[in-house]
Amino acid sequence: MEERIDKAKNILRKLDAQTLQRRAERQSNLPITTYRGNIPSRVFHLLSEADSCFVNGEYNGCVAVLATAVEYSLKKLINSKSKSELKTLIEQAKDQGIIDEQAAEVLDMLRKYRNNVLHSDLSKLAAGIILKRQKAAVTEKGVVPLSEWEEIMPKGETMKDASSSLHAEAVVEKLICNTSSIMCKFYGGILE
Repeated sequence: MEERIDKAKNILRKLDAQTLQRRAERQSNLPITTYRGNIPSRVFHLLSEADSCFVNGEYNGCVAVLATAVEYSLKKLINSKSKSELKTLIEQAKDQGIIDEQAAEVLDMLRKYRNNVLHSDLSKLAAGIILKRQKAAVTEKGVVPLSEWEEIMPKGETMKDASSSLHAEAVVEKLICNTSSIMCKFYGGILE
């Protein structure tokens, strides 16, 4: 058992050294939130977990946990005991004046993105992503372009998966930052 723990420690040390810069950059992009005691512990832990997932580059987990925090919060805030879907909860919160139109749009974007991630809808995840490609040759002088850059839409499952994965960080960063702002309003937090 000790040998396995030592091997695991070595793996984690190497991983930490290799990923520290990117994790630090992602951490620096997150807003700093301070809550003054009236946030439910479940919501606080879910938001902390979403932040941790984002910092570690686990974007699918981040979105799933973030949406869970929102769903739990909306159920509490609108005093719903039903098993309503997130879409319905967002609509009810808007109707009750708990959120405005802009917050409803942000939470709906989170809901849609979460659904696309959880259901692996690559066509929707890759929608709107434009890739650029250029023909090139490797020569003795290095890589030489053989054509102008051209824009292409990702086609096929592999290209859609790769492009949506590369695009995920920017999308999820926007979602987590905007959702954090909304959650701060729910619970009287301060966003820096």
